[in-house]
Amino acid sequence: MDKGESLFVQLIKVLTIGLIAAIILYFTIWEKYIYAIHTLLEVLCIFIGASVFLIVWNTIDKMSNVNYIIGFGFLAVVIFNSCHTYLFAVQLSANYISLDLTIKYWFLGRLTEAIVLYFASLKTSIVKLNKWIYLVLTIIIPIGIVFVIYKFPGAFPTMSTTAGPTLAKKLGESIIILIIFLSLMNLRRNINTEDTVSYMHLFMVPLILIFTEAMFFKRSSVYSFSVIYGHVLRILCYYYLYKSIYVSSIEYSYEKMKLENIKLEEAYRQLEESKKEEIRRQGMLMQQEKLALLGQMGAGIVHETRNYLTTIKGSYQLAKLFAKEECVIKHLERINKNTDEINRIMNGFLLMSKPRETELLEVSMHDLLESVKSLIISTSLVKKVDVFFDITKEERYLLCDEGQINQVILNLCKNAVEAMEEKEDSKLFIETGYDVVANEMCIHIKDNGKGITEKDLKKIGTPFYTTKNAGTGLGLYMCRQIIKEHNGRMDVCSELGKGTCFTVTLPCLSDEEREEEGGAYPNYI
Repeated sequence: MDKGESLFVQLIKVLTIGLIAAIILYFTIWEKYIYAIHTLLEVLCIFIGASVFLIVWNTIDKMSNVNYIIGFGFLAVVIFNSCHTYLFAVQLSANYISLDLTIKYWFLGRLTEAIVLYFASLKTSIVKLNKWIYLVLTIIIPIGIVFVIYKFPGAFPTMSTTAGPTLAKKLGESIIILIIFLSLMNLRRNINTEDTVSYMHLFMVPLILIFTEAMFFKRSSVYSFSVIYGHVLRILCYYYLYKSIYVSSIEYSYEKMKLENIKLEEAYRQLEESKKEEIRRQGMLMQQEKLALLGQMGAGIVHETRNYLTTIKGSYQLAKLFAKEECVIKHLERINKNTDEINRIMNGFLLMSKPRETELLEVSMHDLLESVKSLIISTSLVKKVDVFFDITKEERYLLCDEGQINQVILNLCKNAVEAMEEKEDSKLFIETGYDVVANEMCIHIKDNGKGITEKDLKKIGTPFYTTKNAGTGLGLYMCRQIIKEHNGRMDVCSELGKGTCFTVTLPCLSDEEREEEGGAYPNYI
């Protein structure tokens, strides 16, 4: 439902509720207790008008010009209505002079209402003086008018005679209806704007007042149904006036505070995120510093350790020359094998701390895989893993360090076999392919092992990060470094419980590069 439909529905509800209340009062106690009921209805209007003023008075520092006008304007309305209510309550005889006087005050109250709403609809700017100055002016001017009319009845046109309402009264009420209608048109232009005042509620005030004034305009006597219906509608009109000021002064401020709190919470959240990001960056910086220090230390440790390994290797060779017994030779071979393994690990640390220059040679992808094929099969069969090769027939050449690429392939196959240790039907797939457009060869190493979690997948290749109990966390890091030096890339995808696939992509030599004679190969380092 749009705003127009909502206002229409609200107006129908107000008119219906007012009609029901007026019918009940009219057919029960209106004629018998007219003075008491009239006084009660007017007192309710006076009370609501005074409440509107008090809200404005107590929140005046945060008020807009519109609320200023409404608050102090309706204080003047309260004064006129109070005089009218008092005189009507003591009107116990057919004293038309006194009745005319009370109608004059009532007319002034309604005229002031219309004028206040009109200026409020214009959103007129006023000078915000001290609130006590406005209070004094708002009290003195209406009381002065009341006093002048009371002392000099002829100074104001007669509103009522024994013959009924005068022409001056009908003309004055027509002017009131016109002013209210103009206010309605002005407010209609502002109904879709976001402002301090709740225009949706304020718009209902002149809308209801038009029907209220129409009831008073057509009344034949104070006992007529239109009078009671008009008074009930007037109370409902004052209710919407109070609601508009309450929403703008209290609820709006509360909602504004909530919005400010949301903004503060968002700012605090962003601050916390920035703080966490700063801590993360500091952690990364410290980690880099640790790695740099570890690299320096590693280079020194490797250098010293390899000196001892050289001594052990030499001792092994001398001992083997003089050894005659098979068991001694067997243990010497084991010493030699372990020495070579330690040397390989040291070389890995040395390569990480101070990588050696890559020796680039022209190598066939087919020959490269054939050189490690038997080794992959033998090590896999020991672990009861079936190996399947699907090597493309496309014969392309790479410019690479054959030993390093073999190291990458063997390391990836070794990791794949270890990931399938607890699986009965273990299968290792090694496939190659050629991308004609990109001129690249790719190697896919797939297993049907336990897979890698999404959390661990993000950390694959990070130095010293491993999920193995006895792993160093350097294998995949070294593989990435080697492939990077060859201007290639290494990608990984995995699904937990189904397996993992590593894809190594390397650039191939173009036919023009291969046909060059004596030309130096490009250095990819």
